[in-house]
Amino acid sequence: MGEETVERRTHRRVDLETTATLLERGDPVGRFTVQNLSASGALLTGAHDVQPAAPLRLLLELPDGESLAVGAHVRRRAHAGDTVALAVAFRHLEQGSEDRIQDAVLSLLDASFRSAHPAVLVVDPDPETRGALVGRLEALGRRPIACAAPLDAMRVLEDGEPIEAVVARDGSDTHPDLLSWVVENHPSVRSVLVVEDRASDPSVRNLRVVRCFPEHLGTIFEH
Repeated sequence: MGEETVERRTHRRVDLETTATLLERGDPVGRFTVQNLSASGALLTGAHDVQPAAPLRLLLELPDGESLAVGAHVRRRAHAGDTVALAVAFRHLEQGSEDRIQDAVLSLLDASFRSAHPAVLVVDPDPETRGALVGRLEALGRRPIACAAPLDAMRVLEDGEPIEAVVARDGSDTHPDLLSWVVENHPSVRSVLVVEDRASDPSVRNLRVVRCFPEHLGTIFEH
């Protein structure tokens, strides 16, 4: 087993559903669904079969919308009714093409991680307080994103980043309007008001805003 083979087996493989066109000796075989992808190969499913030893060319549609042509050969074939599954390995992949596939895989892995681990927006104008809240949330195993101003948090939410909750501190002028806006416009995102002064009883306009002391954040974000 060569070093190149060993190296290629270490490449990460991700699940996705995009399409590719398979060509056999220059002639189109048909379009296939790319079920998963790595820098060493892909799993294709479709309605067309190919000869096991046939030299193939794969026109791969990457998730960013670009197309990439790579040489390939079939390593395994399977049939389930009218569906053909082809496990293909890439041949003579140039470094630039491998880099593009690796970038696509890493991008998909990052998107998958972010989707599985929604972020917590920490909004406070004071860097020291913001950093303390970020540290508490990291200790709880969350993925905090620090925002200095409400507008920064609103941009993150509107950009589609998966967000679990928005945390703001009582005593800053960021919390009342921001947390109410989150409740009204992003009902799946929790609004959390952190109360540091136990003697205060801050006005919370919306009953869906959770009020807690810093030491009780663990209860709010318990797994």
